[in-house]
Amino acid sequence: MTLRDALLQRWLHANRAHLAAQLHAPAGNAPAPPDLHALASREIAIPGRYQLAGPPTVPYVEPWWVRVLRWLHDRWDALWRALFGHVHVSGRAANTIGDAILVAAGLMLIYAAYVVLRNVSRARSAARSRTEPLTAPPDPQALYRRACDAANGSEYGAAALLLFAATVALLDGRGAVARSESATVGDLRRALRSENATLVPQFDAIAAPFVERAYAERNIGAPQWQRAQSAFVALANQ
Repeated sequence: MTLRDALLQRWLHANRAHLAAQLHAPAGNAPAPPDLHALASREIAIPGRYQLAGPPTVPYVEPWWVRVLRWLHDRWDALWRALFGHVHVSGRAANTIGDAILVAAGLMLIYAAYVVLRNVSRARSAARSRTEPLTAPPDPQALYRRACDAANGSEYGAAALLLFAATVALLDGRGAVARSESATVGDLRRALRSENATLVPQFDAIAAPFVERAYAERNIGAPQWQRAQSAFVALANQ
């Protein structure tokens, strides 16, 4: 007995369902292989087993600058066809003409930007000239006349205020004090004492009714005005 026969007998003994005739059957009688495509189709068709759909596609949104460039390109093509659609020129000549047009367009854009910047600069200069007018220093004699007019109308408080303003303008014009909106009466007095101490008594006589009216808000009478007026006349004559 050969080795094959021994193995065959052993296999038949282990499984009686097989017959020896089946083992000797020709290969042509073997069962057909399964249809793998059909099996795969049936497996995929089972609901809920597989998720074969791809991720949702995001619609493409074209940037605005691409649309602008396309519009400019279309306008350029339309202009080119309108100008040279019926003219037969060589490719070299067409490139030269196109370059010339581009240069001219660039120069026009540069000139337009220059005009805009020049107008903006002029507008800013005009605005500054309107908001920052040149103010001349106050005239002490004009202020003194206004103070006298107020005193003639018995408005001695207003006259005292105007007379003090005339005094500051007079001393500022002489360089004895520096006129400033933030300077107080004490600041002006100290500056005047350091520059010309002989003028301090007249300054004090003029400043007294001013302080009474401006700070204490008291009424000013004719005697106070007359003393301040006399001090201003003496100050102006020195």
